[in-house]
Amino acid sequence: MTLKKDLRSGKITFGTWITINHPDVPDALSDLDLDWLVFDMEHAPLDIPDIEVLTMPLKNSAITPLIRVPWNDFVVIKRALDIGAKGILVPWVNGREEAERVVSAASYPPRGIRGVGPRRCTRFGEIGFLDYYKTFEENERVIAVQVETKQALDNLEEILSVPGIDVAYIGPNDLTTNLGIPIQYGHPKFVEAVKKVIKTCEICDVAPGIHTFSVDMAKKAVESGFRFIAIMSDLSMMKNAFRRVLAELGRGELEDKVSY
Repeated sequence: MTLKKDLRSGKITFGTWITINHPDVPDALSDLDLDWLVFDMEHAPLDIPDIEVLTMPLKNSAITPLIRVPWNDFVVIKRALDIGAKGILVPWVNGREEAERVVSAASYPPRGIRGVGPRRCTRFGEIGFLDYYKTFEENERVIAVQVETKQALDNLEEILSVPGIDVAYIGPNDLTTNLGIPIQYGHPKFVEAVKKVIKTCEICDVAPGIHTFSVDMAKKAVESGFRFIAIMSDLSMMKNAFRRVLAELGRGELEDKVSY
C-alpha cells in the first residue's frame, strides 16, 4: 500500500515535520511507525538540494516523503517531485483556479505542465520513464492543499472538487491568525471552520488533515475524523522533551510550548 491508497481507503495516517537540516533526523525517525514526513520549504531553512539529501535515509523505509513547497510555483513543484518526493503540500490555496494550478504543475501532459526531466524519482533511470509516467500520479502522488484563510473556507468545495486533490490540511496557527483569533483553538470561529473542513472533505472524498501540538490534540483530531495528522515537528518535539525533563528537575515550568 502507498500513502495515497491508505488515504483513499480511509486509514488514519500520522507524520511529522522536518525542519532541521541534517540527515540524522529523518534517519532516526525512519525506524518509527510513522506514515509520512513533510520536509518544510516554506518556513524552515531548507531548499531542494538540502531535501534531496534529507530524504535519502528513507529510501528503504515505508515512510512517505512529502515536501511543503514555499509557494504555488510550478518550477519548485516539478523540482520537488523530480528529487523523489511522493507528494507536495501547497500553502495559500484560496480558490479553484489556484487548486487547478497545483494539480497541473504536479501532472505530466496532457493532464498538466510538469516538465520531463526525472532524476531521483526514477532512481536515476533504473525505473523506466514510461512506467513512472503511467503509475506515479494515479498510485503514489499525494497532493495536499492548505486551508489557512477565510477565502479558502468560503471556496472550499470548489477547491476540493478539483480532480487530483488528496488532502485538505489545516494549519491551526495560520487559520486562526487569518480569522483574527490568533492561536485560539477553542474559539467558535475556529471550531466551526474545522467542522466545515471535515464535512466538505466527506462530500468531496478528500482526506482532512491538521497540524497538532500535543498528544491530546492529536487524539481529538482522530476522534473528529481527521486522517492526515501531523504530530508537532522535529524541533518542537526536541525542545518540549528537554523542557519537560528540565521542569521535573526543578528548572522551569512543566509546560509544552506550541510551535511548528
